[in-house]
Amino acid sequence: MKKLILLFVVLPLLTSPLAAVADELDTPAVPKPGELIVEVNGVVCSICAKGLKKNLAKLDFQSPVLSEKSGVKIDIRSGRLVMYRDPKKPIDFDGIRTALKKGGYELEKMYLHLAGSLESVDGKWWLTEKAGPNKFGLANAPNGLAKGNAVTARVMITAKTLAKAKPGTVLEVEVDEITKASE
Repeated sequence: MKKLILLFVVLPLLTSPLAAVADELDTPAVPKPGELIVEVNGVVCSICAKGLKKNLAKLDFQSPVLSEKSGVKIDIRSGRLVMYRDPKKPIDFDGIRTALKKGGYELEKMYLHLAGSLESVDGKWWLTEKAGPNKFGLANAPNGLAKGNAVTARVMITAKTLAKAKPGTVLEVEVDEITKASE
């Protein structure tokens, strides 16, 4: 009987952290301005993550102003890497994929916080960052917004979308949230 009572007391303590991690993994990442969040599979220890951080820290688009020493933070529990980027520089998506593969990992998703203006070209919507050369195609037309509006957006890029993107073309993103920027 004592063992049964002990089981009912200890079991919830053991499973609640696991449930919290599972909930965290199901929740989309919410990047802050200047952040690029990368989700990967298989990061299980800080030693493995150290090499990955080193590979990613070599990429040119990172912002030394916002970053820690390596420019990359890794949350092993969620498998998410946070990189701080300079919006004035083009994002090297191929460089990110190469760095991940070199470290033995596969890209799942990327999340970005963007600030820029909307354009409509041949019936397709683009978001051009105000500070730099990055342009992104919006998978869905933004509701209640018009061409030329200044906006902020949280977007997601899947590994599948990134794999089929052609160099020199506008990368299509899925919009999690887009709002008109306050002037």
